[in-house]
Amino acid sequence: MKKQICTFIFLMTLISWSQKKENTIPKYKAVERTSNLYKTIAKMDSLYFAAQNLCDLETYASFLSEDFEFFHDVAGYTASKDDEIKDMTVFCGEEQRSRQPLRRELIKGSLKVYPMQNFGALEFCDHKFYLQIPDGTEKVIGSGKLTAVWKMINKKWKLTRVISYDHQPLAETELSEDILDRYVGDYIFSDRIVNIKIEGKFLRVTDIKNGKSIWSKKLFPETENTFYLNYENVVYEFQKNESTIIDMNIYEGGKLLEKGKRK
Repeated sequence: MKKQICTFIFLMTLISWSQKKENTIPKYKAVERTSNLYKTIAKMDSLYFAAQNLCDLETYASFLSEDFEFFHDVAGYTASKDDEIKDMTVFCGEEQRSRQPLRRELIKGSLKVYPMQNFGALEFCDHKFYLQIPDGTEKVIGSGKLTAVWKMINKKWKLTRVISYDHQPLAETELSEDILDRYVGDYIFSDRIVNIKIEGKFLRVTDIKNGKSIWSKKLFPETENTFYLNYENVVYEFQKNESTIIDMNIYEGGKLLEKGKRK
């Protein structure tokens, strides 16, 4: 536990150090994008996440050092390379991938690389996550920040520490509160009531049965009147008669699944 705490404090200190805007003495700078180190770490980042996106676990494992540790603000702490591969096996399993096939993409221009003398390099970057739809399209569902410690081991670059943090929901479009407010209310379905309310820049859908909440998720705006979940290919569509919202249609895989009337 002491090792975990020390490692976490070390990584958070690196993040804080990288984000300070005030001048410090001495002043450390990220390497230029034209430098060999930058190009090398950019390539390693691309290869590492390509393996993750493709669920190529053998290649993915080859990038991790034997003392690998992973810190995630949502998922928590992963103590070893073996534990990480176990988690990735679940992430890449048929059940998970059928419900939420994800792709990570580096946000252009966000990558920064700092040399670590006699060790390796530090990587800082931002990325987006996309839900992959079976028809070949994608929908953005979130963003996050990454700090990675790369080490040269036996002439090969290995990840020794990763901290993934500041995960935020992200949608295809952003709607005003006035538009979101149009859809707030209860919708009557054959077996339940579906409640809609505003939650920040999103909607919150809650299924209610016998007066109790049985399921609740965030809805991500796609167009002015359609919203999607951050898993599976489910879309909620609001229909109106002139200026009044009257129906809610729920689609799965492009097919109408359910239809409800506004209360």
